Amino acid sequence: MAIVMNEVERELGGLQARMETVEQELHAIRGDVREIRDALVGAKSGWMVLVVVLSVAATLGGLLGRYAHVMTGPQP
Repeated sequence: MAIVMNEVERELGGLQARMETVEQELHAIRGDVREIRDALVGAKSGWMVLVVVLSVAATLGGLLGRYAHVMTGPQP
């Protein structure tokens, strides 16, 4: 009976060590996923800012081209 208990205790110890390793790896993966998510959110907002800036620049360029003759005054 003592031999069986020792084997069970040894197996439980091994399983506990493996479980601790899995938990550590899970925590590391969780941190990596957070970093990836933060990078994606940053890239998404960066694209939005770029689109807004380009839209404003295109609108101003179009308006300037359309009304350039008004701003420069009459030509002789």
